[in-house]
Amino acid sequence: MVPRRCSTAFIAPALFVFIFVCSACGGSDGSGGGSSPPADPGGDLSPMTSLSDADKAHFLNRTHFGIRPTELASLNAMGLEAYVDWMLSMPVDATLEATAKSTHITDADYPGGNELMYWWLHLMFHSQNPFQENLALFWHDHFAASQDALVGDNNWWMYAHVELWRKQTTGKLRDLLYKMATDWLMLVWLNGVESTATAPNENFAREFWELFTLGADNGYSQADIVQGARTFTGYRSVFVPNYFGAGRDSRVVQWDFSRHDNGSKTIFGQTLNGNGAAEYQDLVDLTLAARGTQVASYLCRKLWEYWGYRDPGASLVNDLAQGFIASGFDLKLLYKRILMSKEFFSARAKAGLVKNVLHHHVGYLRTTRCFINMQRIDFSLRGCAQEPTRPPSVNGWPKHNAWLSSQGLIERANFLRDCNFYKTDPGQTGYDAGSLIPSGQTGDAQVVDHLCWLLNVRLETAQRDRCILYLNQDRNTTSVVSQPWDFSNATQRDKKIRGLLYILGQHPTYQLR
Repeated sequence: MVPRRCSTAFIAPALFVFIFVCSACGGSDGSGGGSSPPADPGGDLSPMTSLSDADKAHFLNRTHFGIRPTELASLNAMGLEAYVDWMLSMPVDATLEATAKSTHITDADYPGGNELMYWWLHLMFHSQNPFQENLALFWHDHFAASQDALVGDNNWWMYAHVELWRKQTTGKLRDLLYKMATDWLMLVWLNGVESTATAPNENFAREFWELFTLGADNGYSQADIVQGARTFTGYRSVFVPNYFGAGRDSRVVQWDFSRHDNGSKTIFGQTLNGNGAAEYQDLVDLTLAARGTQVASYLCRKLWEYWGYRDPGASLVNDLAQGFIASGFDLKLLYKRILMSKEFFSARAKAGLVKNVLHHHVGYLRTTRCFINMQRIDFSLRGCAQEPTRPPSVNGWPKHNAWLSSQGLIERANFLRDCNFYKTDPGQTGYDAGSLIPSGQTGDAQVVDHLCWLLNVRLETAQRDRCILYLNQDRNTTSVVSQPWDFSNATQRDKKIRGLLYILGQHPTYQLR
């Protein structure tokens, strides 16, 4: 069933209208306001030794999907370095993995069009290590490929594609680039299965450097692309009867030496002499050896902009890149250096990055626990133009302020409405929004302050006063009437906290992480 949508006029209830065009979301550097940064402000990449409460909230909002008190408790108990090490160990929750599959995938051999997206969303919503999904989302966007390139008998390839980003992005970049280049979905998405010795296709070779490793026009030529296209040949898509057993056919990708150009190629002034299937790894290694500084700088900048702030200075990027190269392109060490650095906790970093739709939606559901069914979530993600497993092009999704269109913000408000007011949804059976409030913090002002902390919303004094007033009023059929806040009244408690969550979720600062 398609949920009922609300009009623009419904976005703000009786409390007040929040205006979205504000300094909080529209700073000159796109990272949350303020004056333009210096040309190269540098940055202190030495590790933090202690965290304030504000630092901890910033860390969780930026690396997870919002804040959960249980995650804060773990961070407090373990300390920053041990917690980061735990996150990067990618602990396996076998029960959650099995539940996500069994709940959303009816036939693993022939998953339906949306089933793998629902499976991944389930993991995002319920993971005890949401950093794993946060990181996977970065790489899914960076190496953008869509399941729309697949059809019924090969939809299952998308599972392995997502698992690559979920479970194999904390090792060496060399290995990740090879696995990406030979991933079956990527080979279809960028015409690798059509690229042969007699008709090499330049699509993947071009994007391998332009989008995935170097950046546009940065250290490669058209001649390099032509030679790279010859290297990236030899795979084909074939139909295999009974691949899954009697009567269960499928399409797979196989290596076919006869389709590979095994002649010598000159790339970046160096020669590859033909090495069959191993040439895919050879070209990855050649790129890192001949253009390692550019690769490291390009990826370090993108990762910093994902977690830190936009437009970092050259000295910060160079510092990160040199460390990345010295480590042998160790991704885990790079992530750790970024996330533990003093610059990551700087005022500029805390100014905020605009949430994409998934950070907004997943974070809201995880934080408020106002879960709704996958069909409604999918409906909203499509309306907001960000469905996981379906990036719109090889360029990935829009970035930063591009998400703050008027229509996009209306769709975000519609999603909040669904979460808070479809209380009969099976995902909310027996759920009382009052459970978000800690014991001993049930007064009206305490509730407002706690929910603001939970959602990372920063209210002005007058706005906070209006939120407190909202808890002490109600609306009948004709007017607003006084109704003193009574946390012990279960009906009033659930209604007013949901209403306040809906209001706070539309505040400009909630659009930031």
